[in-house]
Amino acid sequence: MTAPLRIAVVAALPQTAPPLVEALRSLGHEVPVVIGHRRPADWPGHVLGEQDLPRGVDLVVPARTDSLPALLRAYAPDVAVSYGYPRKLPAEAVTAPRLGTVNCHPSDLPAYRGPNPVGWAVRNGEHRIGVTWHRMDAELDTGNILARTTIPLDDTLWSFTGVNTKVLDTATALLPGVLQRLVDGEPGEPQPERAGTWAGFFDQGYATVDWSADAHHIHTQVRAWNIAGHHPRVQGPVALIDGARWRLRRTTLHQPPAGTGRRVPCGSGHLWVLAADPVDVPAGHA
Repeated sequence: MTAPLRIAVVAALPQTAPPLVEALRSLGHEVPVVIGHRRPADWPGHVLGEQDLPRGVDLVVPARTDSLPALLRAYAPDVAVSYGYPRKLPAEAVTAPRLGTVNCHPSDLPAYRGPNPVGWAVRNGEHRIGVTWHRMDAELDTGNILARTTIPLDDTLWSFTGVNTKVLDTATALLPGVLQRLVDGEPGEPQPERAGTWAGFFDQGYATVDWSADAHHIHTQVRAWNIAGHHPRVQGPVALIDGARWRLRRTTLHQPPAGTGRRVPCGSGHLWVLAADPVDVPAGHA
């Protein structure tokens, strides 16, 4: 078993940082600080706050990423563990901890590097996704591999939170081995030489639902957008129904119970809309 380490957590969401802190502390390690991220002006949900963390764990929200190296050095961690942080860490921050920084990425690297790996996996019809712990370096999702596995991406998963729970459970089970390799000074394995793929945010071209398309294509589009979660600039998938625009939240290819959902004809087949939010809210109803 790895001797107790002083570990800084780099994570910005309440769905990720608290369980990661809990997992590290349950392994006997000290977590003095979580490095969070400032709430974007258009962010629709809750972001990590000090009330989400156990007593004795500081929450630091840097004004700029270039202040991260000094902040990490101030806490003198042995290791930094990054999970789902929305900004690229400066090279000086990555090397600030004594044993370096590791990151968990939900793909089988080098496939689906970038901020939206699971959304693209759904879009491309994948039935499994990777869970990869890698050393962080000066680039994005390119460092040596310390542990990897795969998990099912079944069609019952419809939200970022649902996927994140499965990824995080798998990732924390791999953590003891990852930390031991750092302590032993192992560099890890270089990523496979096959060409990497980039999983950026979906663009405007994928944000609008075209009812003339195949029903399965639209169903996948809805699921991919909802698993991808919040987009900083583009919101989707938006569909026109009875002259009004709706952001689709849940659909099914199979007829639901009577009185449930809205049946919409598509280019081939039918789709039932089970949940949607209005995009155009009348004045005075916001």
